[in-house]
Amino acid sequence: MDSIIQELLNHCSKYAMELLMETGELFPFGALTDAKGRTHHREVEVDKKNILSNGEIMDALLLYFEDAYINQEAMAYALVYESRVQIDETTGVDTITIDIKSKNTADIPIYYFPFRLADDQAVTFGEAFAVKRDTIS
Repeated sequence: MDSIIQELLNHCSKYAMELLMETGELFPFGALTDAKGRTHHREVEVDKKNILSNGEIMDALLLYFEDAYINQEAMAYALVYESRVQIDETTGVDTITIDIKSKNTADIPIYYFPFRLADDQAVTFGEAFAVKRDTIS
């Protein structure tokens, strides 16, 4: 695995897991790797008077990341959000989803980190997995 992708995965999965354990919530966020190879965390600041939907937050992050990517300010970026993945006809799991785009690597799968949030806010994490993009419909 490319070192940039590995760094983004490590950074984002660690932060997302910490958020879930501390707050029981996961709002979309991301990270980018700049032209010098440094990883920078990015979040959309939430105004308590005008709370954005997760979709609006993801759109704002994606706009920021794509602009940096197109303008050669970022070599790669990761968008992180919560999603539900259907494992089979009867089983679905909540996941931390990490979607990465990199100039160095094509066909990067989407990474999933399953978790379960108990009524007492305790978080249990499952085994991570990745799915190739062409198999996602």
